[in-house]
Amino acid sequence: MKAVAYTIHLERELFDRVENEARRRKKTLADTFRDTITCGLRSLPLAARMEEIIADTREKLGPAPEIDYDKP
Repeated sequence: MKAVAYTIHLERELFDRVENEARRRKKTLADTFRDTITCGLRSLPLAARMEEIIADTREKLGPAPEIDYDKP
């Protein structure tokens, strides 16, 4: 398995929460981040439904406002 590494930027408070959770579970910080990311990905809607979700959101937004670009 090939690993890919990315830098992530977090607020200190969030990093501390994950670090505390790692200590509580007696896991490494990296494993705790992996578990957290995996759980988050499971809660995302399925990709097949994304087009349906996007269309529904656009419908709820309504028509785009008219903009007068000639207005000084």
